[in-house]
Formats: sequence, C-alpha cells, structure tokens
Amino acid sequence: MTRARRAAVPAVVLALALTACTSSEPSADPVPPSAPAASGTGPWPTPSTPAEPLPSVPVRQPKGGIPTPGDADQDPTEVSRGALTALSTYDTAVDTSRHQAALRTADAGWCTPRYADQLREAVPRAAPGAAWTTWTRHRAVVRPTLERADQAGGPPDTERRAYRQWTITLTPHGRDGWTGTPEVQTAYATLTRTGPAAPWRVAALSLQ
Repeated sequence: MTRARRAAVPAVVLALALTACTSSEPSADPVPPSAPAASGTGPWPTPSTPAEPLPSVPVRQPKGGIPTPGDADQDPTEVSRGALTALSTYDTAVDTSRHQAALRTADAGWCTPRYADQLREAVPRAAPGAAWTTWTRHRAVVRPTLERADQAGGPPDTERRAYRQWTITLTPHGRDGWTGTPEVQTAYATLTRTGPAAPWRVAALSLQ
C-alpha cells in the first residue's frame, strides 16, 4: 500500500468504546486490555459536547450495499469483520457524514441493543471536515479493506466474550475516476453473546 497514512477524521463524528447491552448480557470492559486509549476519531460515539447536533438526514444504502448478519453469527471474527465493514462504508452521493454509516450498522443488527442505541444517539455536532469535503467533491464511495491485527498475548475468547483487532484501510474512489489518499486505522472490537448458542454481537468499539 502506498501513500498510506493514519486517519485524520473529524473528532465530531463518533469515536469510542462503550460496553454492552441488556441486563441479560455479561458486563464487559469496554476495550480489550491491550487496546490503547481512544483517539477520539472515527465513526463511534464520543462524549457529548455543548454544540447543537446537525440536522438529521434520511439514511440510504450506499452503492453496493453493506453486509448483514447471517451464518457468521456464531463466529466472532466474522461478526466483527462485518460490523466494521458496514461502519466504514460511505457513499458521499447519499451520505452527508460518517454518521449515516453508524446508523446503517445499528439498523443492520451487528451490535448489541445498547451499543446500537449509542451509535444512533451519537449525532454529529460539526461539519464532517476537509477529507469528507474532498470526497464529496468527487462523489466518492469508500469501501474498507480489513486485515486481522490481533496481538500476541491478548485475552483469550471465553464462552460469552471475545476481542478482535483489525487494521482498516479506507480508500476513496470518485465517480469521476479520482482515487484519494488512503486512511489507515486500527480498530478494537469487543463482542459478547448471552449464551453458547446465542449469536455474537459487537458490544464496544475503539479506534486509533
């Protein structure tokens, strides 16, 4: 990969790790012990700020659609891959910010109910930034490439909890033939399930 750089994503849109979900779900640390502190960037919830939220817009499917849960429900690796793919897929012809991807992910069923609600509630409170403006000018579609990045010595899976680490590369491709500079991010996912036969769901995410 050439010209890769760490993402410079506006801090307004969603950033971070929040624990899972309903009273039937196990309590969990929001991020695996090996994960660094969150950077405050990316399509995940951030602490609220005094600024007023931006007006909401309809949520539409991006070009090519997004993945939805299916047979992968019993595999925490595939659930985390699917959720992060949905969460990092943007189409500037239908999206006004990265928040629309968060809403699509919440509605697709990849997350625990509580975390899905947190994604929905973390509305942007400022313009999406220079990178997004450039993407929009080219009517770009962004579909991520994911690579496993689990570290040696990380916490092992248990019956009801698993952690996964991914490197995500976002490369914008404009409808006018333009290709932008990739953004490279590291994502940490916490997954939980309510029992051995229950599906895995994303309970928390953090991004660096």
